[in-house]
Amino acid sequence: MRSILILFLAAGLLAGCKSKKTISEDDRELTFADFSGKFPTAEALRWNADSLKQKQADSLAFKPRYLKQFLPDTLAKGIFGAAEKPKFWPIGKVSLSEDLQLYLVEGSAKSGEAAWMCFYDKNGAFLQRHLVARYIPGGSKKTGFSVDKKGNIRIITETGTAVAREDVFAANPDGSMALILTNSNEPSVTGLFNPIDTLPRKHKYSANYTAGEGNIVSIRDGETNKEFLFFIHFTRDKGACVGELDGTGRFTTATTGQFRDKQSGCIVDFKFSNSQITISETACGAYRGIKCAFEGTFTKKRK
Repeated sequence: MRSILILFLAAGLLAGCKSKKTISEDDRELTFADFSGKFPTAEALRWNADSLKQKQADSLAFKPRYLKQFLPDTLAKGIFGAAEKPKFWPIGKVSLSEDLQLYLVEGSAKSGEAAWMCFYDKNGAFLQRHLVARYIPGGSKKTGFSVDKKGNIRIITETGTAVAREDVFAANPDGSMALILTNSNEPSVTGLFNPIDTLPRKHKYSANYTAGEGNIVSIRDGETNKEFLFFIHFTRDKGACVGELDGTGRFTTATTGQFRDKQSGCIVDFKFSNSQITISETACGAYRGIKCAFEGTFTKKRK
């Protein structure tokens, strides 16, 4: 009788095990933990043109569901051709703080490879993305990046075998980046380095606007049609007073835009026309000398 009871219990357990099915991620709703789990955890990261040239396994590429749910549809805007169908891979993740997480994503298409830092908050909400590595077969310039244990982000541009420029950034809580330091040996007529010069400029107002040597307002395409990237550098009184600022502005009308800095309270207003741009500021003393201001009219340069 006892052996019959054991046999009955064993048969019941076997039937129970067979009835339990593992639910595939294809058959359930994805969570941010699923997305985050694809990325190896690291204390520091380095990714450059040589890293991009290494072929990634197709089996590790993101499925379309992940791209649609967790990455912005503008991720590769201006990088790959409209007819291309790039693939994307998770490379690594670094926790910069309790509230800010960095995820490195690589993309590859026939025209080349690229990598982006994507920032998310502690709840998994996407904040911003930044292009940090680029490789174009046959191209003269190569871009790579690193982030160390202290959270310092370095974007390095190489020309040939030499390092032409190193930009050091700190990540802000909203996922934007603040330029801390630039080391450059690039030849320049004015000695001025424009950090957004090579970014896409398809919008009708995306251009360089100048007002004499050493004075520039550079506008480039934003992630959406409602945004624009900018870099401003000016000098007054033969270099006695200098100002410099870069960031993301928003169009407030078809011909005006504004930048608001959450950290300092600085506000810059932009007024666009087909041939000029006029800027004015409110409380931007943190980014300039005390005897000058972000103001004036700058003339559009031809490409």
